[in-house]
Amino acid sequence: MSVDLSILIVHTFEKRLVRQTLRNIRRAAPRLSFEVIIIDNNPAAGVEQMLADEFPQTRYVAMQKNCGFGSAMNVGIRQATGKYILVFNPDIIVGAGGLEALYVFMEANPDVGMVGPRLENPDGTLQYSCYRFYEPMTPVYRRTPLGRLERGKKAIAQFLMDDVAHDTIQNVDWVMGSAMFTRKSAFDDVGVFDENIFMYLEDTDLCRRFWEKGHRVVYNPRISMVHYHRRASGDGNLLQQLLAPMTRHHIRSAIYYFRKYAGKPNPRAEFIEQQSRTTPHAT
Repeated sequence: MSVDLSILIVHTFEKRLVRQTLRNIRRAAPRLSFEVIIIDNNPAAGVEQMLADEFPQTRYVAMQKNCGFGSAMNVGIRQATGKYILVFNPDIIVGAGGLEALYVFMEANPDVGMVGPRLENPDGTLQYSCYRFYEPMTPVYRRTPLGRLERGKKAIAQFLMDDVAHDTIQNVDWVMGSAMFTRKSAFDDVGVFDENIFMYLEDTDLCRRFWEKGHRVVYNPRISMVHYHRRASGDGNLLQQLLAPMTRHHIRSAIYYFRKYAGKPNPRAEFIEQQSRTTPHAT
């Protein structure tokens, strides 16, 4: 039987956070019919037993190995029965009415394929969660001390959309994969996450393909969630950063991404330009 919303969470090393997030969803008591699917990249951690004891209504899918975020999420997408799918991290707190507000927004905007809420740090400050598409040097600047140089700072500011207000609903190139509220029908049209990407840029790639198919990607700061997130940042010297596993994953994904889209224009810009030719006031 179908439901309004499928909430998909991939677990790898965050058992405590999975418990915290599921408790929060229960407290929020969404006034929607919904299902929660946990896709487990690390069954040895004991999440299955925790779910059976505390959250028996949650659906559990064990992977045979850690196959990365996108590949695991695809398993959940294929099993989801919801009209909408929330790609969700196990370190986010959603307030009462948040999921309903995302649902209402999507119902009112049928041309939107994906919406991302405002993400906040635990202290209430803005956490960047909408971006411009990567340039080739962006991952390097963000992952190494090169980002502290003047050129790196300017490139990162452009990537983070520092020149644009983050308090208005707007079309964006892409939104962070930590919280993506999407249409199941858009996934059916666009396809799922690219399984050639183990980690990092799978969300960028997906949003790009949404735009290519004419499904708008929107940032909606009127709906906010708290994200207990610490990015593996550029601590240490250049050599230490280049040798760090997360940095290697990021750069490997970036190389694949840039090869995949080499020479292709920004699909959001193309979509908006096409809309402006047919609807003069399109934004």
